[in-house]
Amino acid sequence: MGNFSLSFALSILLLHSFALSLMNSSTDKHALISFKNSITYDPYAILSTSWSQNTSVCSWIGVSCGLKHRRVTALNLSGYDLAGTVAPHLGNLSFLRYLDISFNSFTGTLPSELSKLRRLKVMNVGVNSYTGEIPTWLGSLPQLEELYLNNNTFLGWLPSDMCNNTPNIKLLELDFNGLEGHIPSNIWKCKHLEILSLNFNTFSGKIPRAIGNTSMLRVLSLAYNNFTGNIPANIWKCKHLEYLALNNNNLSGNIPRAIGNTSMLTQLFLSYNNFTGELPQEISALPILEVLDVFKNLLYGSIPSSIYNISTLTWDGWFRRTVQNRTGLSGSVPNGSGSSKIVTGSSVGPNFVDYNGGTR
Repeated sequence: MGNFSLSFALSILLLHSFALSLMNSSTDKHALISFKNSITYDPYAILSTSWSQNTSVCSWIGVSCGLKHRRVTALNLSGYDLAGTVAPHLGNLSFLRYLDISFNSFTGTLPSELSKLRRLKVMNVGVNSYTGEIPTWLGSLPQLEELYLNNNTFLGWLPSDMCNNTPNIKLLELDFNGLEGHIPSNIWKCKHLEILSLNFNTFSGKIPRAIGNTSMLRVLSLAYNNFTGNIPANIWKCKHLEYLALNNNNLSGNIPRAIGNTSMLTQLFLSYNNFTGELPQEISALPILEVLDVFKNLLYGSIPSSIYNISTLTWDGWFRRTVQNRTGLSGSVPNGSGSSKIVTGSSVGPNFVDYNGGTR
């Protein structure tokens, strides 16, 4: 009798688990169908042909599911030229870890229901036509590691509590928007931040000294804004810094000698500012520097001869002409061969050089 009772209880438990799994899968399907219904343009018929009520969501194009519970864990619809809005029901995909709807034509605002995606690690809505302010709820996604909002028309200031509840954030890419104001000091509480890219906005004010708190920072790209003041001394505490783009701002003062402390630096863009003084000899302490851009500043004096010993730098005739004629620097630049990786003009900038040194 005892064995029968145990078997019966296990059967009931399995049936309950199966019914719950079906209900949860149905929730995922309903959320995705609602998303499909909010699409007004599907030129490749991706959703209209693949996303059928009669098939499992796990077989739909762009959808990935977990092996155990068959819940939707990833939605990747990047580059399908879809148009429409994002249905709030998408927030019901409670197991979603990866969301990429970049390179489409979505409009409107991001629905607040997406704040329910507590497992989300990557959110990419870049290269669309989203408007309005950056939602404050983005700072309440506890597992978020990468956030791409670039190439939209977001306006206003960065939320001051951006990093309060996103302790794992590693990447913030907000290029090509209409953002303004100061960088909130709170953003430097993102202790694991590795990439911060704010190019082509209208940010102003000084670059906060607290930037030195982000010790894991590898990429800092603040080009084409209205930043003023000096380069904060604490920036050189970022020992892992590989890529620094501060060009096309209104920065002034000397290029700090502490720059030599960032031995991992490979690309340095400082053009189109108001930097004065001499090019510091400490730049020669950057053993793997590939790109040095100091074009259109108020620098003077001689080019430190020790810079020529950086084997990763290539010097060509175009650089030899511009570095002296357009920066105020003097000195003999050595002959080199091959294509130059020294950038002192406007033909190449941080918006064309990706974080791995390639072009995009």
